[in-house]
Amino acid sequence: ARVAIAPVGNVSRQQLACQSELQNLVLACNKDGMESLQGGSMRAAFQQLKYAEALLIANPSKENNAILAVTCSNLGCYYKRSGKLHAALCYLRRALSLEVELGAESTTIAGTHLNICAILSRLEKHDKALQHGLCALDLVGTHVSSRDAGVNITSDDFTTLAIAYHNVAVEREFLHQWDTAAMAYKQGFEVAKRCLGPEHPMTTTLNRNCESVLTKSAKYPKIP
Repeated sequence: ARVAIAPVGNVSRQQLACQSELQNLVLACNKDGMESLQGGSMRAAFQQLKYAEALLIANPSKENNAILAVTCSNLGCYYKRSGKLHAALCYLRRALSLEVELGAESTTIAGTHLNICAILSRLEKHDKALQHGLCALDLVGTHVSSRDAGVNITSDDFTTLAIAYHNVAVEREFLHQWDTAAMAYKQGFEVAKRCLGPEHPMTTTLNRNCESVLTKSAKYPKIP
C-alpha cells in the first residue's frame, strides 16, 4: 500500500525524498513482519515490526501517523498471537486513537474495534468487549448499507459484518443476555447466508450458535 503525503510548508525536495524512503522502508517492514507472522515465524515478525516502530519513533511527524497506526495495529496482532494480551491491547488502543484522528476508513476502524473486543473478551472484560463490538457493528453496518449510494462493497466487508454480529452475540451470551444474543446470531446468520453462502463456515457457526443460545434462553432465568 502507498500512503500519499502532502507537502507541508517549505519542505525541500530532499526532505520529501527522505520522508518517502522512510515510509517505504516502514511499509516493507510491516509487510515482511505480517507475512512472517502468518507463516508462524514469530521471531522474524517481531524483529521486522519492532524495527518499523523504532524507525517511526526516531522520526516523529504527523506525516508518519498513518503508517504508525498500521504498525501499532500489526504489533497488536503480533502480541495477540503471542498471548501477551495487555501489550496487544495497548498497541491496538494506540492504533484506534490514530485511526480515528486521521479519519481512516470505517472498515479499518471497525477491524481494530473487533480485535480489541476479542482481547477484552479473553481478559473476561465482557462489558467493555461488548461496547467495542457494538462500535464495530455500527461502523461496518453503516458502510455496507451505503452501497446504494454507489460505494463499492466487497465480500470482505460482509465477512467483517458477520464477524461483528458474531462477536456482539458472544459477549451478550457471556453476560447472559440470551434474547439479544440470539438476535445478533440470527442477524449475522442472515447476512452470512445471503452474502457468503449457506455452506460458508461463518454461516454454519452463526446458525449453530443461535440454536444453542435459544436453548439456554429457555433453560436459564433472564437477568434484568
